[in-house]
Amino acid sequence: MKNSIFTQITYLYSYIKEHKKVLIFSFILSIISAAIGMIQPLFAKIIIDRVLLANNKKLLMPILIIMILIITVGFIIRIANNYIYTRYSAKFLFKMREDMFYHLHKIPLTFFSKTKIGDIYYRISSDMAEVQGFVTTTLPNYLFDFLTCVITTAILFWLNWKMALASLIFMPIAAYIIIKIRPILLIIGKKTAEKNADLSHFIFESISGASLIRSFGAEKFERKKMEEKHSGILKYILKYQILGAVTGVIPVMFTIINIIIVFGYGGILVINGSLTIGGLVAFSIYQGRVFTPLQGLINGLLSIQNTKVSLARVKEILDILPEHNKEENTVFKKRSLRGDIVFKNISFAYKKKEPVLTNVSFSIPAGKTTAIIGASGAGKTTICHLITRLFIPDFGIITIDDINLGNIEINLLRKQIAFVSQDAFLFHTSIIENIRFSKQGASDAEIIQAAKAACIHDFIISLPNGYDTVIGDRGAMLSGGQKQRIAIARAVLIKPRILILDEATAFIDTQSEQRLKKTVSELMKNRTIIIVSHHRLSIKNADTILVCKKGKVYER
Repeated sequence: MKNSIFTQITYLYSYIKEHKKVLIFSFILSIISAAIGMIQPLFAKIIIDRVLLANNKKLLMPILIIMILIITVGFIIRIANNYIYTRYSAKFLFKMREDMFYHLHKIPLTFFSKTKIGDIYYRISSDMAEVQGFVTTTLPNYLFDFLTCVITTAILFWLNWKMALASLIFMPIAAYIIIKIRPILLIIGKKTAEKNADLSHFIFESISGASLIRSFGAEKFERKKMEEKHSGILKYILKYQILGAVTGVIPVMFTIINIIIVFGYGGILVINGSLTIGGLVAFSIYQGRVFTPLQGLINGLLSIQNTKVSLARVKEILDILPEHNKEENTVFKKRSLRGDIVFKNISFAYKKKEPVLTNVSFSIPAGKTTAIIGASGAGKTTICHLITRLFIPDFGIITIDDINLGNIEINLLRKQIAFVSQDAFLFHTSIIENIRFSKQGASDAEIIQAAKAACIHDFIISLPNGYDTVIGDRGAMLSGGQKQRIAIARAVLIKPRILILDEATAFIDTQSEQRLKKTVSELMKNRTIIIVSHHRLSIKNADTILVCKKGKVYER
């Protein structure tokens, strides 16, 4: 029962409880709407037996008026209920998606290194859409179909219990078939979701690397890979459809049996005088009304299997503990940092048994420029990530100003440390919005000052739209050096106490790099600057140089 759909739905209760009263009211309206929908065949019985066969003309018009009014009221109730339910169920589902999106920005970054970005995107979009469709459409329809079946069955037994019992004799067989097929559908649904997530990642990766694919003329190769992935998905879709068709046999068999009962056994009862013609007509109508909701219930079971898989995949992310808990011992919340950084016996590995840093100890003095050098994979970028708490060391302690890094409130830390990497990430928006991203309330004057410090102002104003120029996805309209300088402007805008430049000038020419270093140094005077670089010119004026080699750090 641990992974049953009912157990998983209880997981949604924290989102539902805010709108619990409204949803209970909606449930009551559903019962009323279903009950009203069942009245019409009874009126048919009355009209046939008491009006047509009894030749009672006076009773015809009042019955028709009452029947039309009841049907109209039922229609209005159902429309209103659909609006109420959709409005409030959508609210808590949107809240769930927002929480999931926000939670993704809080969980350890190691999750992203182990999980395909396409799979994550698929969970946010398609899996959440599946859950949303279940709650806003499948669940209310399933409830309505269930109530319709229950009420209809009760009326059928009231009209003629023997005929009703004969009509439902096939139901145990139908239940057995569904119970046997259900686990298989669950496995197929999970495999289909995984294959679709893999396809989403492939499409995302292929589009992101469009220039590389074209440069090697690999378009046909990429298309072939997509065809192979489609074939894999189709295999599971067809299995799902075949099993779905088997469950579809159930309503067909139900219809055949009911035809025999109504026109065979029911006809004999009418001839013998044990059942009125109106009663037979009403029974036939009610029996026909069982077919559609029964088919809806069976289709709903198939939808539940898909939802169970999607909800489990969503829950899998929401259950990951955030990198920084609200309950952590955040002693320092308002203090401005000087920038004295000390690593004490630090060890860290992205994967177990593959250490990047081993028992490392060193210090970075406040208000000075420290360079970090070493071969690729020596741990330079890892040191930067640990300082910013993007990752947490496996062993050892990191302090800033003699304060344990874990005791500094995370938002305070992030506001006083700016990190610029070699692969500068820019958003598909204007230049001014990309720079302002680090400080949402920054004025235009502050942004211009930061752009000047990063030696990018002159280039920006030379553009037709200046700072309002939209730079494309990931800054596609800019060169590597221009993207890096905008990223540096974004970093210095917050005037951090600690500025980390991780190969942040790799795409900038030597002359521009020297000018940029001078302007940034003036803006960051008496503040801590950490430079990771292979360029000798970038580190020649550093006060301290740290050398990374085979998981160790040496100072010189």
